[in-house]
Parts: sequence; structure tokens; C-alpha cells
Amino acid sequence: MTLDEEMIDNEISLEDYHKLPAKSAHFLMDVALKNGSKAVRNQEHPKKATKLMTNGTLIHTAIETKDIKKYYAKIPTDINLRTKAGKLELEEFHKSIGNKIAITGDQWDMAVGCMEAAWSNKYAKPFLRAAQFERSGFATIDGVDVKARPDLDCWEHNHTLVDIKTRQKDKSDPESWLRDWWTYGTYIQAGLQMLVWETLARPIDRVDRYYYLLVETEAPYDVNMVYLDEELMVTSRDKTLDVIEKWKLWLEQGSPSGYGKPQKMSAKPWHRNYELTL
Repeated sequence: MTLDEEMIDNEISLEDYHKLPAKSAHFLMDVALKNGSKAVRNQEHPKKATKLMTNGTLIHTAIETKDIKKYYAKIPTDINLRTKAGKLELEEFHKSIGNKIAITGDQWDMAVGCMEAAWSNKYAKPFLRAAQFERSGFATIDGVDVKARPDLDCWEHNHTLVDIKTRQKDKSDPESWLRDWWTYGTYIQAGLQMLVWETLARPIDRVDRYYYLLVETEAPYDVNMVYLDEELMVTSRDKTLDVIEKWKLWLEQGSPSGYGKPQKMSAKPWHRNYELTL
């Protein structure tokens, strides 16, 4: 089984990928968890990357390339920024590294630790060896142009996709990850990746398994491989299709600001047991 190579881009940078107008998983997550107008605004005015996002990109790069020296440079620890000479030294350092990204020694150690832990894990290593990294796929689903970029594409090896996620220490068990997976709408990212890859399969076929490579960002940088069961895979696809329909409905309503037409409020089971304390 192969993929429609005309709709796969192996070379496009992440920066250029984000600029393309097709709807991404993060766009659809905004539609699902917020509304259409907020999704459009966040697409047109991307938020500045947080430290957590920056570290996530760093760790992804380290794991996928095994060569962070090519993309990052460690700021010397002996520079004294309280002196004029130290400030000049830092300025010269930034000039000397060209297009590389400057990171602290702590960030460097974290990235190397995560990379070594991932590649030494006997369950993660086969996927890392077989994968094609950061391939971008483009498809039209229910009339909407969408894009997806799995971290590890193992489709031609065993019809498997793998996503790398950084985690806090002791938060890589399936239960902890599943809570965050639901809360932050990460199921839409999985659902869209599966739908795009299945649409591009020749002949049309299904993703057999969707894994997460969870890497903790504190020593000893524990690694855990978890995967979605069949029910969660179906749910991810179905919920993603629901969000695409929500987006189309928002457009049909004339792209209203806010949350669109009036919405009904209904009692939940826990409301009926609620007691007001005065």
C-alpha cells in the first residue's frame, strides 16, 4: 500500500507549512473548543510561541534529527551579562551562529536527554528507525481543504502513525495522557492525521494503529509508548468530521462573530444534586 505522492510533501518546512491556507488540526481544535471567529483570528494572527512550545520544537528536532548542533547553538555559560564585555561577547556569539537558534545549557541538556532516552527505548526505537519524519499531507475532506503533519510516518512500514509529545515528570501513564488528550482536543489532531493519510492511501485503506511517544522533560527523561484502542481511533475520526461540519456551518451562517446562533442550555446530572449553600 502506498500514498498519493502528489499530495505528500517531504521537503516543506514547518514555517511554510503553517502559511498554507488549508485547515490544520490546531485550527480545527480552535473551532471545536472555542469558535470559528477565534480560529480564524488565531490563524491570521498566530500567538507568540511560549517557552513550552519552544522546548517542544527543540525536543522534536533533537529526536527526529539526532543532530541538534545543526540547528541550535548552546549559549556559553561563562558570559557575565552584568558587564559591558559580557554583553558584547553575547552579541558576538549570536552573530557567529548564523541561522542557528540560541538555547541555554539547561535546554541543551534536556534536548539531548530526551533524544537519548527515546532512541534507547526498545519500544520506540523500531518506529524511529522505520519512520519518515515530518511529512506533510494535503487532502479535501467533506469539501474542506485540510493538511496534516505526523511526527513519525510509518505508513509504508506497518500502517502506523506516531506523534511525539513532551510530558511533565510522572505524567506519561495512559490515564494522565488520556485526560489531557480529551481536555485539550488532541483527539482532533489524531483524527485529522488518520483521515488525511487514509484519504491519500492507494488503494484507500485504514491506519492500523496510532501511537504516542511520550517523553518526560525532566531527568531521567522517562519514555512511554501508548496507543489508541479501536474505539478511540473511531471516536477521533468521528469527532474530527463533526468539527469540519461545525466549521462549514459557521461559514454558511455568514461567519458570525462570537459563537453564532443562540444555543440551548440543558441540565446535567450533577446539577440535579446541587445544593446552594447560603
